[in-house]
Amino acid sequence: MKIVCFSEIQWKYVRTRKQQVLSRLPSGWSILFLSTFVKGKKNNIFPEKDGNIIHACVPVFKNFPQASLQALFSFAPMRFIWNVMLFVWLNVLFIATGFLSRDRVFYVSNIYYGAVLRFLPRRIMLYDCNDDHLGFPNTPQWAKGYFEKIVANADLVVAVSEELAEKLDGLGVEKVHHIGNGVDYEVFERAIAEGVPEEMARLRRPIIGYSGAVAQWFDFELLKKTADRFKDSSIVLVGPLFGASLERFNEIAASRENIFHLGPKPYERLGAYIAAMDVCIVPLKVNELMRYADPNKIYEYAAAGRPIVTMKHTDKLGELRDLIYVAASHEEFLDSVALALERGADEKALKAFARKSSWQARADAIKELILEAVKEEVL
Repeated sequence: MKIVCFSEIQWKYVRTRKQQVLSRLPSGWSILFLSTFVKGKKNNIFPEKDGNIIHACVPVFKNFPQASLQALFSFAPMRFIWNVMLFVWLNVLFIATGFLSRDRVFYVSNIYYGAVLRFLPRRIMLYDCNDDHLGFPNTPQWAKGYFEKIVANADLVVAVSEELAEKLDGLGVEKVHHIGNGVDYEVFERAIAEGVPEEMARLRRPIIGYSGAVAQWFDFELLKKTADRFKDSSIVLVGPLFGASLERFNEIAASRENIFHLGPKPYERLGAYIAAMDVCIVPLKVNELMRYADPNKIYEYAAAGRPIVTMKHTDKLGELRDLIYVAASHEEFLDSVALALERGADEKALKAFARKSSWQARADAIKELILEAVKEEVL
């Protein structure tokens, strides 16, 4: 089986849903992972091999933050020229890597390939809708057409949350398969067994921590309130800071001595950092984008057995009140943090929840969908 993944995240940047799923598909499957260029990062134009994964960067656009590029690509002729170049680029890559044939499966999460995918032969196309792809800030109006092309041409549609599945169903998608995010429980268990990382051991306790990307969905107002309410605690962020978030974070941290950013950590070590937190928080904005999400960090926090406090982004989170602290407002969030520090959490129940949500189970579910769809296509 040959899989071509059209991703918006680079293979070696951060371990997202795509990397977790694709790395757990059968080792005999060949996988070509295509991602976007990222300013300031290593962009490997030439294919590189990582086990059974070949990965390369492709000059496909997504939602540009720069006003000049937004204006340029608002013109359909410009997008047409770019897509012709993209089509040629992709086929050169397919020839170079041995993926130029109809005997392949497309695994799509980047909607900005929408204009060219319908011209590329394949056996089936799976659209993994892991976010509300039209809900991000700065998303151009014309992206809706690309999204509609992806949905219309997909043989399989997978949604990361029940809310997203319902939204896709309302858009006329005949059958949406709900497969949530997960965690590599065994990797976390091994990391935790190695003990508390030195940089966490040096911090004043209690430690109130966040693990994950700090980007446009992060609630900096809530971060400020948490740091001010718990001045004798260490407020720790573990993960990458994106774009304007770095400037905003520095502005807040400069006036508060109890906020620390430790940067991104290897996935193989992440469990040790989370386990060293006294309370794990999800200080993300309550908005339309987050309403359709299924944050990985909930599963990761649970794998470490730590108390979890989150804003109520989705109805599903509300259903987990027996396991985690779910807040409907900033004040309730802060009160929940205080309660979590006092009472802790049911570590055994949290870890049982995490074990049921393994990435292997998610990958197996997607593998079975692909095999069944390929079988039907042959018949």
